[in-house]
Amino acid sequence: MARLGIIAAPGTARNIASKIKDELADNLKERLSENDDWEIDIIVDPLTGETEFSKKIYARTEEYLQENEWDYLISITDLPLFYNDKPVVIDIDTSDGIAMMSIPAFGWRPLKKRVQTAIINTVSIIKKIIDNGDDIEAEIQEEIHSLNNMFTFSKLQYAKDFFEESETKHLLFHMNTKTGGTFRLVTGMTFANNPYNMMQSLSGVTAIAFATGAFGIIFSTMWNLSYLFPTWRLAAISVLSIFGMLLWIIVSHDLWENFKEGQSRRMTSLYNSTTLLTLFISLLFYYLLLYLLFLTAGATLLPPDFIATTIEVENIGVRFYLELAWFAASLTTVAGAIGAGFQDKETIQESTYGYRQRLRYQESREEDSEE
Repeated sequence: MARLGIIAAPGTARNIASKIKDELADNLKERLSENDDWEIDIIVDPLTGETEFSKKIYARTEEYLQENEWDYLISITDLPLFYNDKPVVIDIDTSDGIAMMSIPAFGWRPLKKRVQTAIINTVSIIKKIIDNGDDIEAEIQEEIHSLNNMFTFSKLQYAKDFFEESETKHLLFHMNTKTGGTFRLVTGMTFANNPYNMMQSLSGVTAIAFATGAFGIIFSTMWNLSYLFPTWRLAAISVLSIFGMLLWIIVSHDLWENFKEGQSRRMTSLYNSTTLLTLFISLLFYYLLLYLLFLTAGATLLPPDFIATTIEVENIGVRFYLELAWFAASLTTVAGAIGAGFQDKETIQESTYGYRQRLRYQESREEDSEE
């Protein structure tokens, strides 16, 4: 019986680990040891999502390894990790065979299969380190090739280094470029924030905006304006309304991380960039939903002949309804922004990295004080 322990951060890391647990055990048996069954234990620990390359994390994982008598241990964090300013995907402590894996470094694409593949290859590398020592570059070429196949645009490099903080040797797999790696990192962190969940938290705002717009589209003022405005003006109004709502949500819900409060400017910049991208994607969904609702309402409630007579034009076509819905969605987004200020502040904050990290720091400090 071979035993693998997975220490997962709360949230995305925990969810992925739970989903792949059973399939992972079968695949490990097939790939690494056909004669042994695999037992996989998952423990959720906020510490794995608190900070990067911390001596405290390595000490905690070492305790887990000894207490549970696991053969292998992989810590899965939802934090970005760095080595020489390049995002790290996998960090293996070669002194005891413990590995740390960063979920955001996998990027936006679906993660379940890719994380499972990474775990299998990581366990394979750890097994070879245990059997042959850490000088195994020739023996792990198959694993390196398999890992690289998951990163189409940002290939991985590996490096060996000694960390003075933990006094251990490490084998690290990191992105080969800083720019491409950072882009993948931000998209991965945005995926972990789950823009769809944030969109759901704005459902009440959508109702307010649609109710306001549905009342407005029955009056001729909105018909005339949407008919007279050129495309560039409609586009400008939509851009201003979306970004105006984005800024208002950030300010009203205290989502912007202050550089003075963050552990580092790099991490704080990543948190803020991820918050902006998460909100932007959520608001695009919100805007598209409003647009479809107004398009349906306009086509159902407004007869084209009556509109043509009212605004004194020869005929009304499909383009009129498309532009009316466009104008209504933009205009009512302003009303939605006002409503967003009254939404449950904590619900929206929980969809951002900075807020979740502050909670974890607080939990960690409370645990330290109790000890």
